[in-house]
Amino acid sequence: MVLDSMAWIDETASRSRLRREVADALSLFILVTVAVLLASWIDGLSRTPAEASLIGATIAGVHVASLLIVRGYHAAWRLFSAAEAIRCGVTALFASAVATAIWFSFLPSAGWIVVAASAVLASVGIRTMARLSYSHGWFSDTATIRNPVRRVEPSCGSRKKTALAIGYGENAETFLRNRRRRDADFEIVGIVSIEPLARASSLQGIPVLGSLNEIDAIVATLARKQHDPDILILTRDEMAGRSVTDILSCVDTVQADIAWLPRVDRLDTDDGDELPPLAFEDILPRPAQSFDARACKGLVSGATVLVTGAGGAIGSELVRQIATLSPGELILTDSSEHALHEIGREMGVSFPNVPFTCRILDVRDEGAVMNLMHRNKPAFVFHAAALKHVPVVEGQPCEGVITNVVGCQNVADAAIAVGAQAMVMVSTDKAVNPASVMGATKRLAETYCQAMDADRFERGGDTRFVTVRFGNVHGPAVPLFQKQIARGGALTVTHPDVERFFMTIPEASRLVLEAMRIGMDDEEVHQGIFVLDMGKPVKIVDLARQVIRLSGRRPDIDVKIVYTGLRPGEKLCEEPMHEKENLLPTMHQSLMVVQPRFVQREAVQNQISLIATAARQGNEEEVVRLLKVYIPEFGITADEERKAREDMMNTAVLREHAS
Repeated sequence: MVLDSMAWIDETASRSRLRREVADALSLFILVTVAVLLASWIDGLSRTPAEASLIGATIAGVHVASLLIVRGYHAAWRLFSAAEAIRCGVTALFASAVATAIWFSFLPSAGWIVVAASAVLASVGIRTMARLSYSHGWFSDTATIRNPVRRVEPSCGSRKKTALAIGYGENAETFLRNRRRRDADFEIVGIVSIEPLARASSLQGIPVLGSLNEIDAIVATLARKQHDPDILILTRDEMAGRSVTDILSCVDTVQADIAWLPRVDRLDTDDGDELPPLAFEDILPRPAQSFDARACKGLVSGATVLVTGAGGAIGSELVRQIATLSPGELILTDSSEHALHEIGREMGVSFPNVPFTCRILDVRDEGAVMNLMHRNKPAFVFHAAALKHVPVVEGQPCEGVITNVVGCQNVADAAIAVGAQAMVMVSTDKAVNPASVMGATKRLAETYCQAMDADRFERGGDTRFVTVRFGNVHGPAVPLFQKQIARGGALTVTHPDVERFFMTIPEASRLVLEAMRIGMDDEEVHQGIFVLDMGKPVKIVDLARQVIRLSGRRPDIDVKIVYTGLRPGEKLCEEPMHEKENLLPTMHQSLMVVQPRFVQREAVQNQISLIATAARQGNEEEVVRLLKVYIPEFGITADEERKAREDMMNTAVLREHAS
């Protein structure tokens, strides 16, 4: 089948080249004939159309023959380049010179100059028009080459890696043209178009071997010629409407590394042949969100900013993002000495001109929080300190309440006491219909910040409270999968249907800053919670497959995926908002505001007082009971998810007995 396909490609390409040769010859013949008649008329010479057409036919014939010799019709007209324009111009001038030598006395010198210019114009012009108004018709760039793929071995004797370019278009053409000037450690042996082409094509002499849905056959053919690819290079061409995930799923069976084509602005540099690997954000089902750095800088510049949990994943990235906005001083706090030391050391290296102070702080200690706030009087407080791992908090609900709820209350009360302009609380989509103690504690903390913001709006006050929800950031799933692959084991996924919203840590941190800015500017969003647009949820099993592909291995063939069952407190699906929460737009297209169930300040303070007392006494049953009372959806969702876990375990037992 593959050989038949290749034969069809060659046959189709030959017909395509013939049409373009005819189009090229006709354009030269017509324009040169007209130019000869015009030059004759200007000089008062009496030349017949038959005589003029003889010169036109000569120039057209010599030009086409010359291009055939130098393989000029194998180039893609849609991607007609400056180098090819020079080649066409030279052959047109050569053809004009031949005609001049034969019929020199037919026209004066000025007339022959006009004829040569018209020949160049015809040759270059038809290709330029084809590039500007490409269609799958007469001017289709559909040539290919029949020559077998040729492998170049480096002089030192070590084998060059072979590569297939995935995607047919401008980026691939530019890269292929530029890399001729340097000796790379890999050779591109073919191009695979993402969408099926009407006819086969080539770029810069590299054959288009077929489309992505023929990848298995293409690789098998190359393997028989000992040209099986070591690298698949995504060129970014033809990817409109196609995600990287979709493309990677098509190359499951190809055992090769996967990389991006270098950016166009790096092609002329010394490292222009280095192929950057695909990153986690490349496989997100949506583009990264925009960030108005100038507006955020206008708010934060020169101000004292305090970050709790500054050594954590979100907290440390918030520190980095805030440091770029020229704050007057950064106060970094964390209960972990090691984490605080690491972010402090990074600040000293990466942001030497930003004043900062590192302070060990346990947000559960009300006195310590209040003292630190009074000493530094921050204008903005970012509260990222929390216990975030669902299984850990599920096993220690008292610790979860004291850290996530009481800690948030301590920071909020201290922010009011020192007159901070805003406190930003980092929350999670696990607070929506929570199935875990962690999610329920974050929802209770959200409720407190909502109540404090509404109270400020009604009674007046200096401190604005902004709460931001988002889903899973980069990890811990991806690093865990990478470690499992490195150890040579199977990847573990809790359930085939479990899915999560994902975003990168820098993206999440920037949108937290955007939410603070909008919250400061828009009084209408009081009592509301900011929700980030995270696109579509991603199945964890699909994420595992992508990590396997990015490692150059094949899912279910080289690396197995094993299902371990949902852990206590885990949900199959997370939700950014409750079905009964009102959704309001904001001035930022990636941020929305939801308005959850509201609890008055005095009521939520009493709730926290009661549950904090039970937590400090170590009464786990009472803590969970009170959470279900204060967050009614917690009890309902937790029961549903527990039943789902039990059903899955029972199904697994039945399968084991059946086998």
